[in-house]
Amino acid sequence: MIFFRYIRRVLFFPLICIVWSTYVLGTETKDPCSGISDHISHGEILWTENAIVVQGTAAPNLSDLNKPIASIKRDSQRAATLDAYRKVAEILAGVHVTSDTLAAERPEVVSKIQAYVSNPQICQTKFYADGGVDIVVMVPLVGELLKALLPKAGSQVADSKSSFTGLIVDATHLTFTPAIAPRFLAPDGTVLFGQENVKIEVLARSGAVRYVNNKKEIQEEWIGNHPLEVRAVSLGSLSPCDLILDKRDAVELEKHPSYLGDGKIVIITPPIRTIECKDIFLTLSDQRIDWERKLLLVRGFGKVNFSGKEDDSVRMRMMERAAEVDAQRKLLNGLLTLKIDANRTLAQAPKAKNILDGVVRNAVRCGAKYYKDGTAEIVMAVPIDGLLAKVGQQGRSAPISTTISQIQNATGLIVDTAGLPFEPILSPIILTADGETIYSHEMVATAWIQQHGVVGYRESIMDAKSDFRVGYQPVIIKAQKYDSRSNHLILEPIDAATRNQLKQMADVFSQGRVIIVTTMDGN
Repeated sequence: MIFFRYIRRVLFFPLICIVWSTYVLGTETKDPCSGISDHISHGEILWTENAIVVQGTAAPNLSDLNKPIASIKRDSQRAATLDAYRKVAEILAGVHVTSDTLAAERPEVVSKIQAYVSNPQICQTKFYADGGVDIVVMVPLVGELLKALLPKAGSQVADSKSSFTGLIVDATHLTFTPAIAPRFLAPDGTVLFGQENVKIEVLARSGAVRYVNNKKEIQEEWIGNHPLEVRAVSLGSLSPCDLILDKRDAVELEKHPSYLGDGKIVIITPPIRTIECKDIFLTLSDQRIDWERKLLLVRGFGKVNFSGKEDDSVRMRMMERAAEVDAQRKLLNGLLTLKIDANRTLAQAPKAKNILDGVVRNAVRCGAKYYKDGTAEIVMAVPIDGLLAKVGQQGRSAPISTTISQIQNATGLIVDTAGLPFEPILSPIILTADGETIYSHEMVATAWIQQHGVVGYRESIMDAKSDFRVGYQPVIIKAQKYDSRSNHLILEPIDAATRNQLKQMADVFSQGRVIIVTTMDGN
């Protein structure tokens, strides 16, 4: 009898189980999360849904041949749910909670995610023939989780009367980074709205703000029938999660109208930047930094010794996880050894490991390959632009101008390092031949550093000139020397007119509109 049970479970069921198939025992649940499950592999944060969505997976435990398949499925579902919690914590660690805080800085919350979200919404469940499970889970960024992440929330609730019923902020033209509780600022830096102004019960129910990618998506119940519509004029100087509003609009919000306290706020943002790296999968040997795309890429390897009882879908999940763990380890090590300048690495920055661990947990998969012997390869990537600001190296505190300086038509700076032993770093310093500082990270607004880094890198003058970063009329200057001990890139002698032109490019430099042309190693 035991033999026949074994044959039924191990041989017959896998025959009808197709990898990732939906034809599995007729037990695939419908998706109540509006089709989100079709687009989720590991997981991601969906700002328009104000939620984190992940796919948890679990292989069946087939050690007890007498155990009914129904019990095996229940155990697998519990294990898959725990796997989903783990992935939610990984993604949450890299999320901006406020303008100046990452969730990774609250490890007591992130590591105990299950205590704050005890009933995640199950979007879809797939039961495989052998008892394995894939479960897609949505965790809304509301409730006790938000209370724990925003300890200052509700301390200064906005409750003044107003003729408006809500607020719509257009940020589609800015490189804005969503946060759970972003801030609005006046042009002089006065905080008009932050976590302190929202009622605790509102945070628990629907969050501090809502995000949409299109005005047509806004529902009247979110902002009432007479909302104030404003256009953010720029990002704040210290964070890409801060939005500066026009002086006239700021006057209205300075009154602390009650719709702010009620969370009747919608921010219209452009689609979140996606990392395209599938083309790198076949060419990457082990690890490299793509300075043009501002990505660190690694290839992870994993091998699983199978018992012979697993079907192909279970094998793929286990192999994938083993390779993913190896890739994440390499990514963290690679980030920690990344050079800030000639003498320092990111590992020497305060709290670097916790913060970079959160970055790694949000790595993007570029591709994967599986072998019959149980080995898997997976290429993963993380962006490196903005790491300086994340680990505490701040830039300029002056507000970012909404326009580029048009003085003498200078829209950017291109520095040609051809023939020099210069290697890309995160924070180079550019000097004139007589030692005057032309450009450094201290001239760049921190919000811009977070989004785009201190400088861009290209492999040719032609590529640099076509890059939006330096605009349509960049100044091009040859570098004559690189001092690796002092981190100084020294320009060739320039005439008085060029020197004066560079001195008047404060707005250009505050937006990091500098590209260094260098020959980069393509390993």
